[in-house]
Amino acid sequence: MNGATQTSPLDEIADWVAHQPRDWPEDALLVAENALIDTIACMVAGAPQPAIVKLYALVSGWGHGLSSVVGYGHALASPWGALVNAAAAHALDYDDNFDPAKAHASAVLIPSLLAVGEQVDCTISDILDAYIVGLQVMGHVGQAVNPFHRDRGWHATATMGALGAAAGVARLLGLAREQTAHAISMATSRAGGFMSQFGTDTKPLHAGFAASGGVQSALMAKAGLTAGTATLDGPHSLRTLMVGPDVEQRAQEMVGRDEHGQSTSFIPGRISGPLHILTYGLKVKRFPNCGSVHRALDGTLELLKAHTLQADDVTRILVRAPASHLRNLQYEDPKTPNEAKFSLEYNLALALAQGQVGLADFAPDAIDRPEIRALFGKIIKEPVEKLESEFPTEVTIHTLSGAHHTARITMPVGSREVPLSRAQLFEKLADCCAFSQLDLPFEKLRDLLQELDRLAKISGLTHILKSTAPEPIH
Repeated sequence: MNGATQTSPLDEIADWVAHQPRDWPEDALLVAENALIDTIACMVAGAPQPAIVKLYALVSGWGHGLSSVVGYGHALASPWGALVNAAAAHALDYDDNFDPAKAHASAVLIPSLLAVGEQVDCTISDILDAYIVGLQVMGHVGQAVNPFHRDRGWHATATMGALGAAAGVARLLGLAREQTAHAISMATSRAGGFMSQFGTDTKPLHAGFAASGGVQSALMAKAGLTAGTATLDGPHSLRTLMVGPDVEQRAQEMVGRDEHGQSTSFIPGRISGPLHILTYGLKVKRFPNCGSVHRALDGTLELLKAHTLQADDVTRILVRAPASHLRNLQYEDPKTPNEAKFSLEYNLALALAQGQVGLADFAPDAIDRPEIRALFGKIIKEPVEKLESEFPTEVTIHTLSGAHHTARITMPVGSREVPLSRAQLFEKLADCCAFSQLDLPFEKLRDLLQELDRLAKISGLTHILKSTAPEPIH
């Protein structure tokens, strides 16, 4: 690219994406396989949601193509297939989190790669390779703008997701370094999305916009379209504009603080450093709601079980958590299923009343149950102005007997430190399939995902995700 220097972040990232060998550790490939299984489960569960039904009905009129859409019979052009599948993956907030980027990574990357993978008839191995690469780029750029990017209200799934998808698809297409740089740079112009959309249909669309934008950016770069060289770092770059004019001051504040490698700056050579997929891993969800409530849920359920407590035994539950977590949980009196996913009160009341939180708890007729809402007043929250790595979520349950019990949760179940097993992932898949009630061969899907190494082409997987039933009438 004219004007690029060897040390610019864009050039360095593009060079790594284009030339990094595919000799990934087996542990990295296993995490990538798990991400594929988990994301497919989330896509299946999300596909029948009303927002996704409306989205597919609209997008299917934009033209057919080669990219399968989960739960529907007609394949679409790859940007639109990625759009619908990514929105479906994120529709129920059951998809994984990725700390360095502060984003839902797999809901963007997997649909992007599957959409283009069908177009170029690639293998599972190609998908896993591109996933690891896209995740590394998403995390690397995320570290250069976070935690302040996220804390200032950007939805990083939409912003960082677009760049990760562009890099992953560029890798899948085998683009040269210069084309890869154009793809990533172009994706900065597709990066946008605000946390003010949480609790609405637009939040899952953010994942779709990022996936579609990343696919389009990579395909446009392959076709010869070009982009700027100073879009990642500099006076008018993503880093400055999406952190703020005080970006250098904020970067100084992060010196010596370990928040998922987030430094609010591009560190030369770090893109080729330790693999993010192993160093940070993914937070795979065991609850279908906002990840910011998971530590509190883990602590509450742990205490209830350990002390054999029922709702009537509890006078109050005090949650002390990083302020950034509680800001995400903004709905104290949720009116819709989407809002309920972002409500500390609703989710802890579920845990207190029934000892679990599941997909059925976010059905429209579930969120107004009086026996659940009667418990909202027992939930007390106290924000702590510290980073999530600096302060664990503290849950203290006070009882009628005058006793109190406290749990301190640093990492939620499903994280690298406390991972879900492969068996638990397939239980989640089964739950998502049962919840969706789609006309899909679920047993065949499960068997195929259990033996991915025997699958030659990605189309063998994507084709069975399409419905064999007639298209629904919208």
